[in-house]
Amino acid sequence: MNLEQAKRLLDIAPTDNQDDIKRKYRRMMGFFHPDVLGSDHPAHIRRAQEINEAYELLKDCDFSISSSKQAEIWKGVWNENAFWTRNIYLYYAMEGAEGHPYYQAARGNYMWEPEEEDFELFLTSIHHATEELLEQCESKVYSKFWEAGEAVREKRFQYQAMLFQCLAAQYMDPVKTLQELAGRKRKDKQGREIYCFRAFLGGMKNCKTAQRFLKLKVKDHLYPEAFLGSKIAVKDREGYFLGHLSLEEDWAYFCMVPLLKARLAQIKMTVKGMKTLRDMRGTGIKVEVDLWLRLEAGVSQYETQSLNRRMEELLAGYEKVLRSC
Repeated sequence: MNLEQAKRLLDIAPTDNQDDIKRKYRRMMGFFHPDVLGSDHPAHIRRAQEINEAYELLKDCDFSISSSKQAEIWKGVWNENAFWTRNIYLYYAMEGAEGHPYYQAARGNYMWEPEEEDFELFLTSIHHATEELLEQCESKVYSKFWEAGEAVREKRFQYQAMLFQCLAAQYMDPVKTLQELAGRKRKDKQGREIYCFRAFLGGMKNCKTAQRFLKLKVKDHLYPEAFLGSKIAVKDREGYFLGHLSLEEDWAYFCMVPLLKARLAQIKMTVKGMKTLRDMRGTGIKVEVDLWLRLEAGVSQYETQSLNRRMEELLAGYEKVLRSC
């Protein structure tokens, strides 16, 4: 096997660095390792050997853009206290869309810049960063990870979701994002900024929650009950749980929840209307909601949370799970 064959086998891009090579190697072994396949067929063993051979050829190579070149390409706010570096991805086409090919333009502790980096690619970047963190744990107990059952893999998903929320919070400034992306905004008499969003609640007509929807009237107030990850749980005036709020703009979740948790903002929600929807599952009810987010006086900048200790605890917890299997 030569270098070019190794690159094709592991799907190595010209901009990949050693972290990317290692991640792609481990991901392929996760699919083709005989222990994972539960097979000792010679073809499966040979495939794993080829993947190992390719990695041995590539692990000392670096095909990425140099750090100085990356700095020239990407100019952004640097978060010195971020727990882990991330890749910056851009679409090849200016009018990129989900599923279209993209490339790594830079790597570092760069904050998300809404005007420069597509939000879907920002999420992809954070997802890949959390993959790298988990793979570091798995490399310490490599054999046990491949022997782990479905229960441990489910735990992996849970730990990754929690890491994702923490790392995304370190790379996103909710105040700046609101100011740049929120279309409908105004100020009250005290000069506090107010942003308006369209949101909704939904459920099938035969479920208990939907029955509570039918009792709602236009302009009725709704209230936040709790926060789960980036979701907002909603209740009515009588305290009945109505479900999790859905927003038209995905980035808005990552702005609202950190500000609300830090008590730097308040929200007001009222019922705007109600629709009956029909699809293959049956008849459902959609409650349209007007949501106003008001920043507290003097909140012009959000101090990016450290969360480093929390992420250290999560990784230690995941490693403990791996060692116990």
